[in-house]
Amino acid sequence: MVGNRTLDAQPLRSEAVKTERSTLIGAKRVHLATTTWRPNGGKIKADIVLVHGYGEHSERYEAVAEHLTGAGYRVCTMDLRGHGRSTGVPRGVVDDFELVVDDVARLIERVRSDRPLFVYGHSMGGLVSARLAERDEVELAGAIIASPLMAAAESIPAPLVKVANVLGRLAPRLPTITLDDSAISRVPEVVADYDTDPLNYRGKITAGTGMQMNVAMKAALAEAGAIRCPVLIMHGTADQLTAPSGSQDLAKRVGSTDVTLKMWDGAYHELHHEPERLEVLALMTEWLDAHV
Repeated sequence: MVGNRTLDAQPLRSEAVKTERSTLIGAKRVHLATTTWRPNGGKIKADIVLVHGYGEHSERYEAVAEHLTGAGYRVCTMDLRGHGRSTGVPRGVVDDFELVVDDVARLIERVRSDRPLFVYGHSMGGLVSARLAERDEVELAGAIIASPLMAAAESIPAPLVKVANVLGRLAPRLPTITLDDSAISRVPEVVADYDTDPLNYRGKITAGTGMQMNVAMKAALAEAGAIRCPVLIMHGTADQLTAPSGSQDLAKRVGSTDVTLKMWDGAYHELHHEPERLEVLALMTEWLDAHV
């Protein structure tokens, strides 16, 4: 439910896949808008739970989902609490990061079948995916972690990084910085679409949200040894929103013996929206096919 409107299961327009919308009740009774893309025909190889990034929503990944369904995968996703069509906290606020992880864990259990199940997360969704893979009770066939929020970007003022946790405790709703939209992609049309999409949050990040992200980043890196499933980590070397060094650090700490780190030279934040996107998607499907 969004406001007073119920999200009934309803088809989405797509020529390549069979799609539907529904809802999931998350932690603390939050209503989460979900979307599922299914291949039109043929055997489904595996299920993929897709986790979007901060300030955006899941249907920005329609092209990614269509590519993956075209390769034989079912893709299930949702708008995180406070994002897109979902309810919960005020828009763009993360007041408890572990509740976000709990929500995605619920989606995983709802879509789980006898097929292998992978998680694919971008940016903050990559951090969520890492935290999921670290949980003993969440069984995954593998994780794709793209441009993850694992370290503060150089573009964020250093003084703000230092005091973020203090501000987050003392004044959690204090507005701090706005993300630089031009840093998401080198493709102008992508930036323009991002700016005009009414479901994206374009306000300032609150101090409390920044603190929650900091705490989750520190925990994810400290507990990365608990990740035992195969992992593909990808990052653009010119990413100005999440630090590429965070992906390199994560790759060193993951406990799995099957870890692939791919750094895309000169690429910005949204690898799936970059000029190299077809190569990025090809690498993802090749990796998935090798781990089904």
